[in-house]
Amino acid sequence: MTESTQQTKTSPETTTVPPKKNWTRKAICIGSAVIFVPVLGIMGALSFDAGQRALIQFADKMLDNFSVEDIEGGLQHGLVLRNIHYQAEGIDTQIAQANLQLDFNCLFSREICLRDVTLSRPTIAINTALLPPTEEEQSTSKGMQRISLPIGINAENLTIQDLSLKIDQKDISLGRFQSAVNLNNERGLTVAPTEINDISVISKITKETILKPQTEESAEPVDWAKVEQSLTPAFLGNIPEIILPFDLHIPAITGKNWQYKVLNEKGEVQQSIDISNFAIKADTFDNQIQLQSLTVDSSLGQLSSQGKLQLNKDMAVELTLKSHLNALKSQGNEILPATDVNLNVSGSLKEKTALSLKTKGVMDAELTGDVRLAQDKMPLNITLNIRKGEYAFVNAMSPLKIDNASLNLTGNLLAYHGELKGNVEGMNHIPLTQIDLNADGKLYEVTINQLKLAALGGDGILTGYSSWKDSATWDATANLNKMNIRPYVPAMPAVLSGQLHSKGFANRTNWQVDVSVVNLTGSLSSNPISLKGSAKLSDETLLNIPDLQLNYGNNKIHAKGILGDQSNLNLDLQAPNLQGLWTDLSGGIVGSAEISGKLNTPEINLNLTSERLHFQDITLSKTSVKGHVVSEPIVKGQLNIKAAQLHYGDTLKLSAIDLSTSGDEKNHQLILKSQGEPVAANLQITGHFDRTLEQWKGAISQVKFHTPIGEIKTNQSVAITYDNKQIQTDISAHCWLNSDIDLCFPQNFHAGKQGNIPFQFKRINLNLVNKLIEQENLQGQLQAQGNLAWFSDKPFQFNVKIDGNHLAFAHKLDYRTFKLDIPKATLNADIQNNNLVLKTDMNVHNQGRLIGNISLNDLSKNRQLDGNITVERLNLAIANQLLSNGESVNGEIVSKLTLGGNLENPLLNGDFTLHNIRTQLKSAPVNITNGDIALHFHGNRSTLQGKIETTDSRLNLTGHANWANLERWTTEINAQADNFNIDIPSMAKLRVSPNITVKATPQELDLSGTVDIPWARIRIDSLPDTAEPVSEDEVILNGPNKSKEELIKREFATKTKSGMDIRSNLRINIGKDVYLDAYGLKTNLDGLLSVKQEKGRLGLFGQINLNKGRYASFGQDLLIRKGQISFSGQPSQPMLNIEAIRNPEAMEDSKVTAGVKVIGVADSPEVTIFSEPSKSQDQALSYLLTGRSLENSGEAGSSGSVGAALLGLGLSKSGKLVGSIGEAFGIQDLNLGTSGVGDKSKVTISGNLTNRLQIKYGVGLFDGLAEVTLRYRLMPQLYFQSVSSTNQVFDLLYQFEF
Repeated sequence: MTESTQQTKTSPETTTVPPKKNWTRKAICIGSAVIFVPVLGIMGALSFDAGQRALIQFADKMLDNFSVEDIEGGLQHGLVLRNIHYQAEGIDTQIAQANLQLDFNCLFSREICLRDVTLSRPTIAINTALLPPTEEEQSTSKGMQRISLPIGINAENLTIQDLSLKIDQKDISLGRFQSAVNLNNERGLTVAPTEINDISVISKITKETILKPQTEESAEPVDWAKVEQSLTPAFLGNIPEIILPFDLHIPAITGKNWQYKVLNEKGEVQQSIDISNFAIKADTFDNQIQLQSLTVDSSLGQLSSQGKLQLNKDMAVELTLKSHLNALKSQGNEILPATDVNLNVSGSLKEKTALSLKTKGVMDAELTGDVRLAQDKMPLNITLNIRKGEYAFVNAMSPLKIDNASLNLTGNLLAYHGELKGNVEGMNHIPLTQIDLNADGKLYEVTINQLKLAALGGDGILTGYSSWKDSATWDATANLNKMNIRPYVPAMPAVLSGQLHSKGFANRTNWQVDVSVVNLTGSLSSNPISLKGSAKLSDETLLNIPDLQLNYGNNKIHAKGILGDQSNLNLDLQAPNLQGLWTDLSGGIVGSAEISGKLNTPEINLNLTSERLHFQDITLSKTSVKGHVVSEPIVKGQLNIKAAQLHYGDTLKLSAIDLSTSGDEKNHQLILKSQGEPVAANLQITGHFDRTLEQWKGAISQVKFHTPIGEIKTNQSVAITYDNKQIQTDISAHCWLNSDIDLCFPQNFHAGKQGNIPFQFKRINLNLVNKLIEQENLQGQLQAQGNLAWFSDKPFQFNVKIDGNHLAFAHKLDYRTFKLDIPKATLNADIQNNNLVLKTDMNVHNQGRLIGNISLNDLSKNRQLDGNITVERLNLAIANQLLSNGESVNGEIVSKLTLGGNLENPLLNGDFTLHNIRTQLKSAPVNITNGDIALHFHGNRSTLQGKIETTDSRLNLTGHANWANLERWTTEINAQADNFNIDIPSMAKLRVSPNITVKATPQELDLSGTVDIPWARIRIDSLPDTAEPVSEDEVILNGPNKSKEELIKREFATKTKSGMDIRSNLRINIGKDVYLDAYGLKTNLDGLLSVKQEKGRLGLFGQINLNKGRYASFGQDLLIRKGQISFSGQPSQPMLNIEAIRNPEAMEDSKVTAGVKVIGVADSPEVTIFSEPSKSQDQALSYLLTGRSLENSGEAGSSGSVGAALLGLGLSKSGKLVGSIGEAFGIQDLNLGTSGVGDKSKVTISGNLTNRLQIKYGVGLFDGLAEVTLRYRLMPQLYFQSVSSTNQVFDLLYQFEF
């Protein structure tokens, strides 16, 4: 009972005061709910598309620097985000579209599956100046360890399209990146075949990039101790075994169309590298990296490599690299030739690494050796053998050439020993030199134990030391033995031996060069030469010469003293014969020169004389120079120069010169007197200088110049003032007078930074021009006045007005003189505000007027054209004075053109016409009765229309031109007519129908079209009396080679004088009614010819047929039975196929036909005599010449017949001479010839005593009988004829024409 009672009493206490343990449990439950409920809520939301989108939208609202414009789908089936924008300090990122797809089912198999990650058109801009500063974090890494992943990652598609990245002045773009990766514990990281295409990197150089100020640190001297300390530890240090976190497999990463460019401020490409293809394959297993292949194809060349590296133990390495470098060019010049490079690295990185490098191209060389990367100071042993090498450092210099050179380098980075042997030459200043060098060095110094040089026909040895640790210092000795200095001093080819010793230093504030020993001896131009002494140069004392003497033959030049703040330098010259000391130098100089005092205010004494001095084109017979100048307290002294027979080539020949100056800066004078030609001057200048005002005032007087155009002198003394402070010269008014020209400056003018010069040509006699051109063409006088002004703040100004009255031009052409009177002419030119206005007015021979008003605006830049040009009724009759009696040319030129555009693209508007053209010329093929030609201009194009009319025909002209692009102007002219009559006096009459087009561009002149000749009558009795045959020994000299060339192979001009290629394609159609009578040939012609010219070759193609032709040859009348002349290229080499027979009416036997065949090339045709029926050659010749056989008349008769034929052949050539004799005796058409056949052949002479009465007298060749025939014309076709011989015969004849 007691226990129960106690329990009931304590029960209420238990319920009202809970134990502490229950409150703890409640707190844990509440906290878990607060943490896990949101997490589970987020995870639950992320498992649904709507939740994913809501979470991104929440981030968009909460983050100011992040925004997404549009969201579609979800992660499971594909999430699409559009127009993503993220902005941070210094970084601005925009993505047009992002696609993301995850497969949540993979999580059950402990793998994250990214089905798709695609970024489209991402744009990233980074301004490094705005990026927040980064804090350096001390690395606490203990090296990489193998990683065991709790979950795998599989990304099936990783794609980036059209990436744009801008980092300051560098633009990077990526066309396409596509890959896939898989990361797990079994295989590590595997990268699927990857494409990286269309990468472009463009770097822009700005002024800020070029002109970066040097920092104070860069101006500090190099701390060589610190550099040594940094290079002392081993390069690889104590690298432990390297453990890769996982294996890596790269089956293929490829790239195409990679490009790198550097642009300047103008956008011009300074450097460009293109990589067309890139590919790499690599794997890592445990502690080994294996590069299976690496290939690169670029504009620089091709590269391929493979190898492997062990990352533990001694780190064994094997690497091979092969490369072909393309030729490197700059501005079209090859700087480096194509080169092949092979590199092999083997051995161990921790022990000894072996190197082998072979090159072929710019240098055929082989480098072998080894380095120890894991030891302090990196010990090395390298040998380089160069069989040959060549490199042009500067385009203007010859390349440096190296042959059979070897270099051996041992030691380490801080202390090395080198030996070099080989041959070098080039660089314009290095002759062929054999080098043998032995040297030791450190980072900041080198000691040349011995440098042997074999060059310049001798040898030398150099020893010394050089350091650049604190400042540049050196101490070197050179011993020379018979070295010819011609390559360095071509004008002084001395051979020298001896010793030179030099030491010195140079730092930022001081410098000194001490040549303590100069002891050189040798020979020059067969004379001994020596240079001995010493010299010192420094920033304190410019030059200190204790003693220096040059001896050459019996010439001595001695220098001694100091040139500096307290100068005392003496130069003594005793050189009576300088010939041979310098190329093209001869004569002698004797005297002395002294310089004392301060360098900027020295005292100078000169006393020099020369005899027969000659140097290059200058010759001085005798010269004397004496002077004494003192600079303190004021400049004063005197200088006198006298010279005799000063010649400068054939240009200037002065017999005497006397120049003297004297006085001080306050009062001084200069007098110049000279005599000679073509120009000699005489003048006197007096003046004074005010040092306080920095002003010189003086006058030029007694001015007289002797020139080829006569004496030129001033009308008065010319006052001149020069102000050094204002940099201005003031000149008083004066005139320059000559027999033909008077140039005056009517008022005082000044010249300096700005100036104004008014001028006036009171008289310009055009006879002055006649003297200059050495012709008597011009008469009359011109007057001109104008002004020239320039300014410091605006363009210069210039104006001039030229007037001429009663001017005349006369030029003799052959036996006639062309005269042109210009009663009045004016020209005004004015340049103001960078604009030019030009006005001209000229009256031509009182038969026309030329007026121009042209302006050119903005002369310095655009040069805009404006204005007009007018030609008023200029009569072509001006040319009649060149024509003979009965000849004339008439017509008028009228034009009004308006200018526009600019000088690069001028515009013309208006017309240029020739009206009422009429010609009457004896030698011209046509006489124009009415002609008009009009050019119409429309801006940058023009059209042509015209006509040429004769009494019974007309030729039409049309054309057009375009110069919108002055460098590619075009023009075309067409000439067309129908039966246009052409009359060539005493030669031919033709009717032609041309349709010809001429086209021209700056590159080509083209002639094409057709010419129809339907009717022509061509009669050529003989060549002109003045014609002469081509000499048998004539040759054509073809250019500078003077090679002999036959006429038939001559090339015609391929280009015009302006450089246009000449081409032609012309067709000539010869009609059926064309008749030729020339040199005994009478025939009709027809055919078709084509004339073509290209590349200087004139080609003639086609055929001419001879129809119904007769030919007087062999003293006989031959009928052309067949005639063809064919052209297949060369105009002078046609193919002939001609067959001519004797007139059947002159044959004794009408059944026999005899003739001649001409077949073959024109210059060497095959000529054969034939007969039908076929007979022997002598029988055929007999029939051809006599009309009968040899047998019918016996031997004598036959030979007589042939002789008669040959006589007829000879007489046929004398017709012109006989006709001339007949005209002398008043007998018209006197003719000498033959008649009859065989034994009845006669020599006849005939002529007309009057228009109606004809007489003929004949004598038989073989019978000696004479015959006289008289014929009197009663009517046009009715004749009375009397023949007197052995018989008397009277006949009445009537003539019929069919």
